[in-house]
Amino acid sequence: MDGVAPIEELIPTKVAPPLWMGNQIRRDVLLDRLDGALGCRLTLIHAPAGYGKTSLLAQWRRRFADADLLVAWLTLERDEADAKRLAQYISYAISGEAVDEGEPVSPGMPARAALSAIINRLARDPRQAVLILDDLHCAESPEALDFLQSLIRLAPRNCHFIIASRDYPRLGQTMLAAEGQLLEFSAEDLKFSNPEAEEMLARADGLPLGEDDVRSLIERTEGWPIALQLTLFSLRRGIDRRSFVGGAGGSGSELANYLSEQVLMSLPEDVQEVVLRTALLGRVTSEALNLICDRQDGGLLLERLEQQGVLLAPLSRERDAYRYHQLFAEYLRERLARRDVGQYRALHQRLALWFDARGETAEAISHAIEAEDSALLAGVLEDAGGWRLIPQGQLGLVERGLARLSAAEIDANPALVLAELYLDIKCGRMDAARLAHDRLVERAGREETSPDLWTEIRVVGDILAEYENEPLTLEDLLAREALLRTLPADDHLVVANVSESLGAKYYEGGWLERAMEPTLAARGHYQAMGSLYSELFTRFHEARIREGQGRLKDAVAVLAVAHKEIEAHFGARSDLAANCAAFEAELLYEQDRATEANALLEWALPHMEQSDGWVDVYAVAYFTAAHALMDDGAIDAARALLARARSVAQRRRLRQLELLAELCELELLLRDEALLGEAQAFATTIGLDALADAMAEESPHYRPVAVAASLCRTRLALLSGAHHTALDELSAMARWARQHGAGRLLIDLNLLTAHGCRAIGEAGKAQACFDEAVGTAMFQGIVRPFLNARAFVQASLDEALAGSPDRFRAQFLKGLTRSLGNTRPPASAPDALNDAEAAILRHLSQGYSNKEIARLIGMSPDTVKYRLKAVFRKIGVNKRRDAVRVSHERGLIAGAPSRPAAF
Repeated sequence: MDGVAPIEELIPTKVAPPLWMGNQIRRDVLLDRLDGALGCRLTLIHAPAGYGKTSLLAQWRRRFADADLLVAWLTLERDEADAKRLAQYISYAISGEAVDEGEPVSPGMPARAALSAIINRLARDPRQAVLILDDLHCAESPEALDFLQSLIRLAPRNCHFIIASRDYPRLGQTMLAAEGQLLEFSAEDLKFSNPEAEEMLARADGLPLGEDDVRSLIERTEGWPIALQLTLFSLRRGIDRRSFVGGAGGSGSELANYLSEQVLMSLPEDVQEVVLRTALLGRVTSEALNLICDRQDGGLLLERLEQQGVLLAPLSRERDAYRYHQLFAEYLRERLARRDVGQYRALHQRLALWFDARGETAEAISHAIEAEDSALLAGVLEDAGGWRLIPQGQLGLVERGLARLSAAEIDANPALVLAELYLDIKCGRMDAARLAHDRLVERAGREETSPDLWTEIRVVGDILAEYENEPLTLEDLLAREALLRTLPADDHLVVANVSESLGAKYYEGGWLERAMEPTLAARGHYQAMGSLYSELFTRFHEARIREGQGRLKDAVAVLAVAHKEIEAHFGARSDLAANCAAFEAELLYEQDRATEANALLEWALPHMEQSDGWVDVYAVAYFTAAHALMDDGAIDAARALLARARSVAQRRRLRQLELLAELCELELLLRDEALLGEAQAFATTIGLDALADAMAEESPHYRPVAVAASLCRTRLALLSGAHHTALDELSAMARWARQHGAGRLLIDLNLLTAHGCRAIGEAGKAQACFDEAVGTAMFQGIVRPFLNARAFVQASLDEALAGSPDRFRAQFLKGLTRSLGNTRPPASAPDALNDAEAAILRHLSQGYSNKEIARLIGMSPDTVKYRLKAVFRKIGVNKRRDAVRVSHERGLIAGAPSRPAAF
């Protein structure tokens, strides 16, 4: 099993206070204090077993039975250490009270998606909401604690959490305490006061205890409620008062063991044996009782045990499953192990085999561990799928099982090697995973290895390579395609995983057409599994492919479908919604709808920084936001945002994102001609040439980095007057883009090529390139490439408008002209000239011609002409004479011309 249950298999009584035997002592003082939970975000009740945590919470819950308040209860067990299962039960707990129940968290939904679904559901309920989680220590695991911490942090302000645990859990309470949002109860708070203990012991019908007896019991139990409750129980069963009060000494824990023994020994011998054996079970059912006790009357016997007052609580209203009080069960297990360790292990072995045959993996592994039967444990792990358990949400279970096996035992079973290898991958131990994989491949090559095992090795190896972000050649990807054809078509998990990875790698490598088929195939397999969450990621991939092809409208349509599904099933502020918003923002920005793009990124980007993501979605979010800031002239803010991107990249070890952020910063610098000198220095610092040279490789380490670097280098060359060098590189990139169907990239390339051709006097070719860019863009509504390259497109745009194009083209060109007019110029001050521009202006004021200036400062005449236009634009003039006059007036140059100016 995958660790999450279908809705109909969830246990109803786990979302209601347990049905404890007998009347409870009213804890009015504690109840009044616990009312303060409605004014705090988190209330922690932490104390050892038997301190009445559950009883107190049940009493407090009954206080609000008729109040307009949502109070949800969940009793936790070991299985809820899996975050997916925990999320499913929390959803189940609140669903009976929520205003708009909606669909519950579905089996298999990733924990982060389930978190968003729960938060969205709570946000729809206007009432104060309280979630009570009892016995957290049973489900304590890093992933469960992380899930709860996120839920506590992100839930709506009207939500409050009350958590009871034996341990002191890590739930971010330090910050909550500093904010006055934490209420705590410890064992010192929960122990019975003298009046409460006296009231409890006074219920020993017909056996009144003297004041000294009561005082002695209170002192020796230190007010431990369970000890006092067991004392009362034993006295009711006729235990001699004098020997009972005086016969047990030592600590409270020792007293509890003594009292437990009195309960056990008061039962008939055959029943004692049943109680001892069934205590090995977390959930006692009639079927399990018959198995472990070799009986046929399990149902009747459970009813008898409950009637006899054994510490056994029903887990459902139908009373088809029970559980012992944990303290009692622990004592019974220890007693059975001490009595006959061989029998103890044999019983666990029998249970492990039984649960394994039923497909109940978690229980099977737990009992195999207690049986100390490593061969059985290895077999259970292998039967359950080994590494396949991890992507199904059972990482903790695999980790617990493998921890009980020796290195030699794991190494002897390739399936377990794969499980440990995949566990290393998910825990970030990449060196260990790589070493294990290479050894396994070498071993499989030496030994007789089945085709199925080879397939498993290759699949896990591909996952490892993807996590390592290793470069893949086209041949590597074709080999993955061949692997797909060998996989069983009904193995949806593996086939979908390999297909999605293949599509993503094809896209990253620039093979856009090849990327589409496996992406759509992965979607089909996810649909067959009923995994909408995973299916939505294939829609993100498809939209990215369509956008890369220049098919913006198709990309918009794909994301519109995804957006609708996400809002309906996961919520408008879920992790999936944030990812979708990032991709939507980029497409809106492409259409020059920057205001709408910014509105999405305003909430999505901070949300993404607090959750997991991948290179593509981070790049889209950060770089779209940075470009929008640059449009507003906020270069410093844009660079600060990119510094945040690099910080995230370093923290998450996303080297590609770090490189792309540096190249985005360089691109922004190149949009402001006044920053050309700084851009040149920055290009040297980041090693631009080495990054751009990788474009010529068939499979560079990161193709997106190579493309971005090559584009930056050509822009830099054009701005520096090295037009022929730039055109050669642009020509090579255009050939690659056409071969790979990169229609969106061709727009950028054509705009830059048009500028370069115009600079060297090839006006016809320049206009042809510009027209090609317009032809691709205008029917898709792509505007931003023209606006962000305003320094390169203006002349071509003016000429195109003058050429009397057809109506549709004219409408698009006029729209570009308006947009260019509305675009904010760079943030540099109008008269902030760089060194080269100041030198040109100084020589101009002295009457030198462009050719003379070029000779004096070592530039080409074309570069001088280009720089001079930039000077004119900055100081707001159109003529050389006006440039000299305005420069003198503003103090940009000093003195008078030294020779007559030949204007």
